[in-house]
Amino acid sequence: MSIPLRPNARLLFRADPVPHESPRGYLCRVAQAHGYSDPLYLAQIAGLSPSGLEQEEGVEQVSYVLRLEPDEWRAMCYRHIKGRDRFNQRSFYGEPVNADDLNYGRPRLCPACLREKPVWWAVWDLGLVTACPIHCCLLLNQCPACKKRLNWHRPAVHVCRCGLDFRTVTPAAATVDLVAVNAAIYRATGFSIGEAAEKDLAHYGFPSQLLELRLGSLLGLVRFLGSIREKDGLRRKQLPFRRTNLFAAIEIGRAAVTLLRDWPSPLQEMLRRMARYEVDPAALNFSEIFGNFYRHLFCVLPRNEFGFLHEVFESFVIEDWEGLLRGQHRYFSAAVRRSSQWIPADQAEKTARVCSKGIVELVRQRQIEGMLLKSRRGHRTECWVKRESLNQWIARRDLDLGSYMPSLHAQRTLGLKHITILRVAQAGLVRYVQGVDRCFPAGYHFLRKDVMKIKEAFEKHAVPEQEYSKPGAVVALRHALKNYLGRDSGLPAVIGAVTDGGLVPVGTTGRFPGITGYLFVSEELRKYRPVAEAKVPPQDFLNYREAAAVLGVKTPVIRGLVAQGTFDTTVGYRPGLSKLVPAAQVVSFADRYVAASTLAKRMNLNRRTLSSYIKESRAPLLAVPIPEEGRGPAIFVSKCHQEKNGTSLAGAT
Repeated sequence: MSIPLRPNARLLFRADPVPHESPRGYLCRVAQAHGYSDPLYLAQIAGLSPSGLEQEEGVEQVSYVLRLEPDEWRAMCYRHIKGRDRFNQRSFYGEPVNADDLNYGRPRLCPACLREKPVWWAVWDLGLVTACPIHCCLLLNQCPACKKRLNWHRPAVHVCRCGLDFRTVTPAAATVDLVAVNAAIYRATGFSIGEAAEKDLAHYGFPSQLLELRLGSLLGLVRFLGSIREKDGLRRKQLPFRRTNLFAAIEIGRAAVTLLRDWPSPLQEMLRRMARYEVDPAALNFSEIFGNFYRHLFCVLPRNEFGFLHEVFESFVIEDWEGLLRGQHRYFSAAVRRSSQWIPADQAEKTARVCSKGIVELVRQRQIEGMLLKSRRGHRTECWVKRESLNQWIARRDLDLGSYMPSLHAQRTLGLKHITILRVAQAGLVRYVQGVDRCFPAGYHFLRKDVMKIKEAFEKHAVPEQEYSKPGAVVALRHALKNYLGRDSGLPAVIGAVTDGGLVPVGTTGRFPGITGYLFVSEELRKYRPVAEAKVPPQDFLNYREAAAVLGVKTPVIRGLVAQGTFDTTVGYRPGLSKLVPAAQVVSFADRYVAASTLAKRMNLNRRTLSSYIKESRAPLLAVPIPEEGRGPAIFVSKCHQEKNGTSLAGAT
């Protein structure tokens, strides 16, 4: 029957919508209230096709006919969501859901709910909703009388097109598991399920994070877990969910509850069965067994919402997966990559701080449990190490390493440079090893006991801290090392003497670090100078700086005296050590001559006055050319001439 259309036609009265009512159920209820036998008449009144009743283009017309505000009707409809996924997403009473989650082709209903209130609830439009948690019964999607599937355009919400009143039908009871998963979905839609169902849901053993998920995320999780089959796992591309198939939805719900109940034991057990363990770990291929599961989990179910699911899977990989993890597996957290049971040699190299060749050699020597495999293409050999065995070896290695200290630590302890400590060690005072020889970290490692013995030998002398600037009666070990001791034999001899108690420091200075800041009597320290090839005893030699201090001049003047033959130099000089001159020659020269600069300073004379004084006294002068470009000679005045003429230069000396 067709209804004649009139301009600006409206229904006689308004039927108020019920919260959480299905939009098609509302149209069916409005048509019944106005005496129409089919809600399609409402489409004719609005001048729209049946499919246009819920589209955005017809909102104004439909709301006008129904005497609703446009926003009221728009809020009820499952409209497209604006954005990138607007063709795949729908708004379900403010909650975004996938378009495949809505069941329009074969609607369902609960006869017990219709007996209480003849309203078609929106939650029945979800394809995964198969049971009523309030009445613990299965939903109907087929008329028991005519055996035809339900349709949305029928005489009334509770009446079939064949005339059967659904309120008289006794529905089949639902299993406890099916009631539980449907209760969670009802709850996510904001539909009240009653106190009894709330308590049962809270004690069902579901993960607590499950009840906090939004509706779209919850439906995706149930669909994901319910689609897993142990024999074939997941397809690379999942087949679309047949939302009109009630029995398929029931199976998905039951399978999902099986994995979610008493969380997380069922999922862990299923993953173990899927692994199909072999005797040889190399025969286990993670990509073949869990590749699609891994891909769907990390790409479809993001960690920020489904962290509880990711944690269980990663925990399984860490604790139970006995095979190899080839590839980067970029979706795994860093904790998984650091904790898998088998790790490649390059990762073991970073963990143990040993070169990869050393790891392979340790595997071949059976010090670490591992295996050598041919790559899939056969071009190279892969080395895989058992993490637990590697950790045990590292613990043993680190226990041995604890008795040594690296070079940098030894340098800070003694205040010496690396090459200097190495020379001291090679002299037999400190035992040491190279890292590559003991699978230690690269570099030299010195026995901690020997290093601390040297440090304590110096520190046991409670000497006072003194002001110190340059060598004189006392000399800092730092200056002595640089000037005449050298690191090859002189310094080791001094350290050995201090350790044995034959040499005692007289003070310390904060200018130099470690043992190099200790002060010694210069005469005692000169005994340890490496001048074994000299013709006179080593205690009768001075270095250039000491000789300059005796004469009151600068070091270049001593080089000039050596160059003109006034002072002899030792034949035992080696590169890196100070040059030495006989102390007797320096003392004899100091008794006979005084530097003109020293004479002027002691007599408070300037250069011009001093020059006039020397001319008047006619004192013999000794000019010493300075072997440096741009400088004049150094002038020395004879003391003997002054004594003969009755003028003493004792004050000047």
